[in-house]
Amino acid sequence: MKLLSRSYTKNGEGSVKLVAEEGEDLWHAYNIIREGDLVTATTFRKISRDSGAGSQSEKVKIKLTVRVEAVDYDAEGQELRLRGKNLTESEHVAPGAYHTLQIETQRAFTLEKALWDAVDLDRIQVACNPAARADLAAILITEGLANMVLVGRAESVECFVTWLALASREFCDLAA
Repeated sequence: MKLLSRSYTKNGEGSVKLVAEEGEDLWHAYNIIREGDLVTATTFRKISRDSGAGSQSEKVKIKLTVRVEAVDYDAEGQELRLRGKNLTESEHVAPGAYHTLQIETQRAFTLEKALWDAVDLDRIQVACNPAARADLAAILITEGLANMVLVGRAESVECFVTWLALASREFCDLAA
């Protein structure tokens, strides 16, 4: 999970902006988001337009804030569904109307809580730390160069690179 911004105090209110990078990140979000939290995300709403020849429908992209009433995690579809009442003014969705936000991988969302407890903060720290999710640490060494890489199920992260300029070696011909 990628933490884009944060503005909270421990045992106080605040918000975080996150991007789920893989399905496991959605599981972390599922365990952090609770009833009563506010979530802001981009969503699509099917809008019916009535023309003289008949009705047509189209999907409109809008940004909504929802007060969460239900959270549903779909591991197979890799999405998180948050059902609640809309709090944002929009020409397509009235304030107070119910809407379901679908949080998917690679889509940013903002989570606002009235109370950030230690458990939620620890979970965010673990989800955003590539070292905590790594399955393997590898050090690649060549002449004068060393790389440390953390290898996970879905990504590899280069932690550091160090190099040392070595003096050129003089090779002698021992056969002579």
